[in-house]
Amino acid sequence: MKAIINGNKPLKVSVAIILSISLLLAVSACGKADSGNIQAESTSEQSGIAMAQESLTKQESEDRVQASSVQAPENAEIPSIAAGERATEKSIYTDANGDTAYIPVQFMVSENEDEQAINTGLVVIGPDGSEFVWIPTTKTELSVRDFGSYFFGGDISDYYDETDLTEYQEMVASVERYGGFYMGRFEASRSDEGLPASKRVTDSKPGQIWVQFSPQDTTAACRNLYADNDTVQGFFPWGINWDTTLQWLVDSGNKLISDIKADSTSWGNYSNDSFSDGARGNYTGAWEEAKANNIYDLAGNNWEWTQERSGSNYVMRGGGYNLMGGSCPGNKYPAALRDPLPGNDHHPNVTFRVALYVK
Repeated sequence: MKAIINGNKPLKVSVAIILSISLLLAVSACGKADSGNIQAESTSEQSGIAMAQESLTKQESEDRVQASSVQAPENAEIPSIAAGERATEKSIYTDANGDTAYIPVQFMVSENEDEQAINTGLVVIGPDGSEFVWIPTTKTELSVRDFGSYFFGGDISDYYDETDLTEYQEMVASVERYGGFYMGRFEASRSDEGLPASKRVTDSKPGQIWVQFSPQDTTAACRNLYADNDTVQGFFPWGINWDTTLQWLVDSGNKLISDIKADSTSWGNYSNDSFSDGARGNYTGAWEEAKANNIYDLAGNNWEWTQERSGSNYVMRGGGYNLMGGSCPGNKYPAALRDPLPGNDHHPNVTFRVALYVK
């Protein structure tokens, strides 16, 4: 399997020494669309965006990637697990269709029958109660899809090439080895320990949905989730993870391409959808209509930052529920939209979701 970034460019196997740990948030895309002022201001603001480097020797970095790039695991050596069981070691789950997924230590497959099929959304539950959905890449290739949806136009070739980053390479190596990764079932909320959680939030308590955050802290927080578990790694998703998830919704028959890239109001919380009455994005998992293959709020609700970058700007996905008093309808901001903005504002309507890969 070949992972693709920037359109047609194959993933590099050279090892880089750069890890991006800096990201500052931006103001609403709708404000930019209405006034154009953000674009004018961003030129001077971008110069203040700091990039930090983590220095690894070439040999250290090569050793880390090589260790996670070995041939596919022999399933006979990995114990099987059934739905509802808590894994005591890294295990393999096989659904009724014969499809498989890898379950980290202390995770369990949902006991709900409609959450047990891999092609329609296998739900696993972590030791902290966070829920994740397995994104299979055995049928949907891990790759950036040019959905043709870019705010202010542009082209995927304009985007920052992250394929030399060691963290990125380790994620791809895991996906190639195990045939998938986990995406948070819900938008991120904040645990009492200051770590991201992937839990349903329907009671609108202030501070539960993780917004107004420092991306630098968020990247570290995602990596520190389950830090004591040597069978799983948390990470802040890149565009490649978002695109593969959206393409999987299409490949599995859950959505049409038009639902993804043209108009997502049939399944996203927007000011003009048919089910949420323009409710604010301080909920996640509140509406069954906003669920696709057991993942909630990929469209609408809150915008979601990713690690994908266009120059020094970071890229938001998913669209926002109602950022400018109804002037942001979902048919203008579908799930596949890429919106790169300068990271200069901790915005109250922009969040993220945490992802996991198997180690």
